[in-house]
Parts: sequence; structure tokens; C-alpha cells
Amino acid sequence: MARDLERMADGLRRYLAGGDGITGVAALSTGHSNETYLLEGIDRILRMPPSEEGLLPPYDMARQHAVLSAVGGWHDGPPVPGVFELCTDASVIGDPFFLMERLLGEAFEYRVPDWLGAAPATVRDLMCAQWIGAIAAVHRMPAARMPAPLMTVGEEAEHWREVAAAAEAPRLLFDLLDDLIARPPGSSGPATPVHGHPKHGNCVWVHGRLVGLVDWEMARVGEPLTDLGYLVSFYSQGEVSLANAGFELEGWWPRARTVTEWEKATGRVARELHRYEVLGMCKIAAIIALGYHLFRSGRATDKRFELWGAVVPPYLEEAARRLK
Repeated sequence: MARDLERMADGLRRYLAGGDGITGVAALSTGHSNETYLLEGIDRILRMPPSEEGLLPPYDMARQHAVLSAVGGWHDGPPVPGVFELCTDASVIGDPFFLMERLLGEAFEYRVPDWLGAAPATVRDLMCAQWIGAIAAVHRMPAARMPAPLMTVGEEAEHWREVAAAAEAPRLLFDLLDDLIARPPGSSGPATPVHGHPKHGNCVWVHGRLVGLVDWEMARVGEPLTDLGYLVSFYSQGEVSLANAGFELEGWWPRARTVTEWEKATGRVARELHRYEVLGMCKIAAIIALGYHLFRSGRATDKRFELWGAVVPPYLEEAARRLK
């Protein structure tokens, strides 16, 4: 359901100090995850819940605002956009929202940008160092500084099982998650802040320089190996190729080096990583299955979701292979 952008602009002009400087609202990313809009005239990004039923509820704008503020305020943290006004009054523009800094850069995950394809291998090597370094910086941050709940590995597996049930997902997804619930992989140490969605597609780049790690809606306190397992699950996905543009290029770190560098940066050992990979793949499969279910049941109109049904079975077969 498209939002009335002029109505949004009018509400923001009345609500925000300096709102009369807004000349328009432009949609950047809309749909079933958090939506982002450019506030033209004041050069700010507005983030709010989806206008249709979403894939990653609950959409807690206050918590996302607090997480970005905490991470941005940590002296050794990764680069994140600065945050500004938080509004929890849905009557202003139809949903709660917050404003954040506009990052002038580019994110990629399904297509290699021309500048990356033309760059020397040393640039890609440095990009991987920045990406894994940013994730490791999150894992070195004191857990007490992260304004998000604690979630154990078993609780995370149970959560994605609930999502799979709501999505009427294939039986194999339940089998994989039940195995992880019954035998959670071992811990690497005390709980830390966790990004929750640390794929390279959530990095914003300016010609090879990382300027922002974004999309913190799944951030929590927990086992950092859930981040690493999710991240390395994008290597060698079998018949399916999801969000791994650039991995094939010379200079991009292979899986083994990615793991080794993370271990060096955190002082932890990635034991039972294959089981954390499977958990990450189950998360992705549950989200994809839910999107397909929403489309099939008429609760979502995004035509992309229609194609997702064919992705889940081979993806789960690859997850089962890794578990074995």
C-alpha cells in the first residue's frame, strides 16, 4: 500500500522543528521491511514500519533509535548513521518514525557495482577487512551498552520455528530447527551485542570505504557466533545464490579467512560454526517462506514474493547438507 507522500510531508512540516524546510518526501525503500524516505530540503532519512504486513515484526522504532544511538556513541564501534528526532505518535504521519543521517554511498548485494568490478584486488581485500572489522567491533562492545533484549541460541531457533509455522513452511525447515533447539551449538563466551543481519549488503560504501553499517532491526544481546554463522552462510549456497555479489572476485576474502580474521579480532574461537551457519540459513528460509505465504494468501501484493516459493526447497537442502 503506497503512502501519501504529500500528506507525510505536511505532517512532518508541522511536527518537526525546522520542518518548514522540507520540500518533499521521496521513497527510497518501501515494502515489508522497515521503510526509508528521503526528506528533501533538510537532507535527512526517515525510517518507519512497513505500510503492509511485514516480514520482521515487531517494528519498534524507539528501540532501533536507541540501538543506533548506543552503537554510534561507543568509541570503538562501527560506523553508523547518526540519529535525530524520534516520534512515537502514529498520528503525525501514520506510524512511529525516527530521523537519521543521510549517508552518501552505495550498498550492493545482488549486482557488482562497476567501480567494484574495476577495482584492484587490494581494494576488495580492504573492503572485507572493514566489513568483518565492523562486525567484530559490535561483538567487542560491552553487552550492557546495547539497549536490546538478551536472546539465547535456543530461543532464536524457537523464534524462527514460530515464524516457519506462521509461514506454513516445508517440513525440512522444522526438522532443522528442531535439531538446533534440541542440541544448540556451544557458546564462544559471554554474550555480546549482536547485529542480527550482518550481510555485506547492509554496508554502505564510498568507493571501497565503509561509511555505515545499517539495518539494525534485529539487533540484540546474544551469541556473536550467530552473526558469524549467518554471514558465512552466504558462501557456497549450492543451487541458490542469495545476496553474495562480489564474493567471486579476486581479493574478496574466502570463507576460511573471514572466520580466521573474526577470531583474531574478537579473541574467540568459532566452534561448531557449521551449526551456526545452519541457524542463519533457517532464519533466511523462514523469512523467505513467510514472504511467499503472505503473497499466496493475499496479504501482500509484492510480486517478488511470488518467486520466493521456488527458492526455499533447494536452499533448505543445502542447509541440511551442511548440518550433516
